[in-house]
Amino acid sequence: MKIRSLFYGALCALAVTVGFASCGDDDPESPAPVVPTDEAKWDAIGNGKVEMTQARAYILNEGAYNSNNAGISYFDWTNDKLYSSDFYAAQNEQAAGDTGQDLVVDEDNNLYLVVYGSNYIAKLDSFGVEKQRVEVSAELGQPRYAVEDAGYLYVTCYGGYVAKYSTADLSLVGSVKVGANPEYIVKDGGKLYCTNSGWGEDNRVAVIDIKSFSQASFIEVMQNPDGILAVNGEIYVQGYGAYYDYPWGVLDNGKFVQIGTASKWTAFGDVIYLAYGETDWTTYETTTTFTSYNTATHTLNTESFLKDAPAELSSMSVYGISVNQYNGDIYILTSDFSTNGGVYHFKSDGSYVGKFTSTGVSPRKIVFLN
Repeated sequence: MKIRSLFYGALCALAVTVGFASCGDDDPESPAPVVPTDEAKWDAIGNGKVEMTQARAYILNEGAYNSNNAGISYFDWTNDKLYSSDFYAAQNEQAAGDTGQDLVVDEDNNLYLVVYGSNYIAKLDSFGVEKQRVEVSAELGQPRYAVEDAGYLYVTCYGGYVAKYSTADLSLVGSVKVGANPEYIVKDGGKLYCTNSGWGEDNRVAVIDIKSFSQASFIEVMQNPDGILAVNGEIYVQGYGAYYDYPWGVLDNGKFVQIGTASKWTAFGDVIYLAYGETDWTTYETTTTFTSYNTATHTLNTESFLKDAPAELSSMSVYGISVNQYNGDIYILTSDFSTNGGVYHFKSDGSYVGKFTSTGVSPRKIVFLN
């Protein structure tokens, strides 16, 4: 019986038969959507057209590739009150486009949206109103992921570059050549680290000195690396592997040391939260497990960090994990790659709070503001 990770199935989404049943108004577990009923309430808080609260959370919905249905959803993270439709389209009177890839926030609560298929980077204010947009050049290639540092946005681009943009006006400052098809990027200790997937052909992490921003050095890791995290002064890398077995581990003195397997992850404080999904492609049955890793003690906990999780979560495609930095609450994002995704909310101790729809296809991450 041939088993591969669930997330390899995203490449053949038409074959996926296990999906998330979106929570509608008749779902008792789904909070009531927030829709202004009085026209005078529009513009009550912040910019744009949507009534908002101080505790704002934005869900980046990737959408289905080539379907032009990427979007951003909004909810109040104190009570999971959800704006009931595509928030980005309502705020900006235009669609986000094709394939929402990344959403990052700077210290002033400005948001930066990276859209891969539509090939642009946009700066939004803290209320999700677009202020500027730039198209990425054909030479750099389509944008993927970003990290902000000291007034600059560093973006991986599929032409094999890390591009540097000024956050003031999104002007291009420079670029550094890395490996083919770079993916996730992080900053740590005055350096940038990004994974070079090479669409399965590369096996390196590129390292760039932020101050000089002139050239990259490289560290070999697993085949087809993807995710990367900077935690407690260490760099952790996750990838597909040569056989789609999804290894992850740490860079130790310039060498990659595998710790476990994971398809999706995130970090908060000392802890890395991990999800690993496997699908039996003869039955299309999926098994998803959750583990955690303490980076301070370098201890892997194979018991789930979730308590009283709904049974269906163990057989769903986890498309992202996000943590609210203000209270440590954990959000598991699920996708069936064609209909609205799901958001499962857990307290910081792992106890289950509830679930609601993401109001978009394939929710990738959540950004929290206060």
